[in-house]
Amino acid sequence: MWKVRLPDAGDIDDQLDTALTLKSGEKVYDLSDAERAAIHSLYADYDQRLGEPDAALQPPALADCAEALHGAYNQVQKGQRLASLRSRLLSAVMECPLCGSGDATTLDHHLPKDEYRALAINPRNLVPSCQPCNRAKGTLAALAGQGMIHAYFQVIPAVTFLKANVTYAAGSLEVVFSIEPAGLPPALADRLTFQLDRLKLTERHPDAINIFLFSQKVAFRLFRGNPGERELLRQFLLDGADTLDQDLGLNHWRAALLKGLAACDAFLDDPWAYLDKPPPAMNAG
Repeated sequence: MWKVRLPDAGDIDDQLDTALTLKSGEKVYDLSDAERAAIHSLYADYDQRLGEPDAALQPPALADCAEALHGAYNQVQKGQRLASLRSRLLSAVMECPLCGSGDATTLDHHLPKDEYRALAINPRNLVPSCQPCNRAKGTLAALAGQGMIHAYFQVIPAVTFLKANVTYAAGSLEVVFSIEPAGLPPALADRLTFQLDRLKLTERHPDAINIFLFSQKVAFRLFRGNPGERELLRQFLLDGADTLDQDLGLNHWRAALLKGLAACDAFLDDPWAYLDKPPPAMNAG
């Protein structure tokens, strides 16, 4: 969640040739040597700028071919000429890095393709995401130092900043996620908060929370009725959070949730009022 490994850019010339050449061999657009060199420079400049928006990423030298490159994104779809690029990027993640719960089935343009047309098939501008996150992000205006962080390039300090504030009463669980700014550069804290709000992660996660916690039900039951049950449960939650921090990286929502539950006295006093009921999503029947 938040960050994923920077993908290999791959063979840029091969990607360009595949995108701009029909299977019959007919050229959709015949790049000049100067345009091809300018695309290589553009991709390198994108990396150097860590994917932050800048007018320099809209070079006049590519004005003539920008429309063809923009249209070439259609070839990244399933069954098209650059489908292998799509598969490579999506298979590199276990889940959507933006929300940490959905399946990554789409590619999101970090810098919008309609504004940065020559970057439309740059692999490092294509971030795996789930459809709800892609829709929620929408067509944000690209402003340097603002908006969504770049899942490939953003530098994030090794501190815990994602908090889960848990309210629990009569077996009903409510979780609100927030960003703790301490230890973060103010601008980064603002971007993380913006992303949390823009993607509506608190509103979208109740089902994922219920599925996750009920998947732990067998483990919870091991402590039921034991001497010191409350402390055993608290330590189990904290140990689980530590394991998730190690396995999934800091600030995954699952780890934040377990820490929030460990700090919730009402839940520790009687988790069974929640766990003994069917999962809320199954109550319709």
